[in-house]
Amino acid sequence: MNKAWIALVAAVAAGCATIEDRPPGKDAAAAWQQRQVKLAALDRWQVRGRMSARTPDEGWQASMLWVRHSDRHTIDLWGPLGRGHLRLSQDSSGARLRDAQNNIYSARDGKHLLFDITGWWLPLDSLNYWVLGMPVPATPNVQALDTSGRLKRLQQLGWDIDFLQYRRHGDYELPSKLFIRRRLNAAEVRDPDADRLTLEVRLVIERWTVQPS
Repeated sequence: MNKAWIALVAAVAAGCATIEDRPPGKDAAAAWQQRQVKLAALDRWQVRGRMSARTPDEGWQASMLWVRHSDRHTIDLWGPLGRGHLRLSQDSSGARLRDAQNNIYSARDGKHLLFDITGWWLPLDSLNYWVLGMPVPATPNVQALDTSGRLKRLQQLGWDIDFLQYRRHGDYELPSKLFIRRRLNAAEVRDPDADRLTLEVRLVIERWTVQPS
């Protein structure tokens, strides 16, 4: 196991100045419904942190800056797979990826584009919601709440998501550590050997910047 992966696992496990789980309220489910309404209106934000992905055979870690402005996203990754700086942009017209050599690639969406260029399958469209601590809307899911009415665990679209930690940012309580995993589907990633692999994604958010609509 490489040192970068060990460091990120330690960061996920380590404590920091976060919101502790409060005693049970009168109705955690009602609190959760109120949270969803508030979070659904949040479509302008910026997160800085670290992302890593790992299978039993390989892994990588990268520093990350993700900026969302309505349906426009820009994700900067520094260091994944020894590729230097990658910038992935997506809006209603499609997705574009620029690598460290300023080569530009295009595709219909960022998830497929990142996979085509790097070989890594990340649920970017879904993560756009999970990073806020909410499920993808109008999509079946199984969820577990903590005593404060926040998502603690979520199963959706074949992924298992653990919300390990929350922090307060202004009027919002937002995730700061997430652990996401999935058993890969060979047909989905066009790899006949993928069915034997489990992909794990860890996200550590060091800073949120929120701009309410």
